Amino acid sequence: MKPRLSILLPAKLGFDTVLPALDAWDAQTSRHELEILILCPEHLGPTAAQIAQLQPRQIVVMTGSADLHDMRAIGIRRATGDYIVLAEDHCLPDRDYAAAIMTRLEEGWDGVGAALGPGTRTTIWSQASFLLGYGEWMEPITAGPTDILCGWNGTVRTALLRDLADELPGLMRVGAFAIARIGRQGGRFYLESRARMRHFDPPGFGRELYLLYVVGLGFGAMRTREWSIPARLLYPLGAPAIAFLHWNRGFRHFRRAGAEAGLSLGALAAAAVLAGAWAIGEAIGAVLGIDRVTPLLWVTEVKPVTYEQLAESDAMEGRQSGAFSTAGVYGEGSYKP
Repeated sequence: MKPRLSILLPAKLGFDTVLPALDAWDAQTSRHELEILILCPEHLGPTAAQIAQLQPRQIVVMTGSADLHDMRAIGIRRATGDYIVLAEDHCLPDRDYAAAIMTRLEEGWDGVGAALGPGTRTTIWSQASFLLGYGEWMEPITAGPTDILCGWNGTVRTALLRDLADELPGLMRVGAFAIARIGRQGGRFYLESRARMRHFDPPGFGRELYLLYVVGLGFGAMRTREWSIPARLLYPLGAPAIAFLHWNRGFRHFRRAGAEAGLSLGALAAAAVLAGAWAIGEAIGAVLGIDRVTPLLWVTEVKPVTYEQLAESDAMEGRQSGAFSTAGVYGEGSYKP
């Protein structure tokens, strides 16, 4: 049978780094309707023993020395499902995620997004990073049509991604721009509250500050990629306003759902600092241009999750609401090191 969903799982740092995420996708209740494409650099693929352990429709796609955005473009062209999940190694689905997504896709939507929860809440910095990056999709959410999906971890009609043609690799540098392009071209999106995922962020202040700065580089360079040089040089003047807009977005969603998501009040103060780093990154990205910042962008999307982090998150969620508890699933797969 042809798979309904193709999961694109980049393994830029090697096959071993995505094993917890692979376990999560392999544990889906509708696993028989999925194919999982593990995108690996040539020299970091699975061992012969691991290849022998691959399950049906687990496909390792060697991507040579391609950068992350090109790896995703290769995966999109290789996928055989009618829809593609633009997955990340640090965003893991609950077991019923795919089933909930596919039920909604039957209604004809071009893309469906999930409800996201913070997998890491050990510091205010990881909480703030999640709030700024994913607050709009932070559980609890109200299911219904939406104008925009998250750039990563959403499910999108394969044909619409391929219709981007030569622009596809470039738009994969920052997935939000590919999704926005499809939306402007008439794509219809839905936010599904029954499809849940956990997003894991590094806990340290320095690491989060740098990552949000690099996120800003990407957004600033992509926003202004078709601007004239004088206009790009003026973009930094808007940095204070940009920082406020990012923080205010986080504040609105903190008020909506922060307490239920387990975020602390200190996350708002931390978000102000990280929003400043994002805005500075945008200003510099606009000046440098997309070609210069592209080699840096992969670090914001490659943050592998360990089994220890999963166990800690499971325990924390059990103490809270248990909404994302997956004990006995992710840590018990055949790929456990």
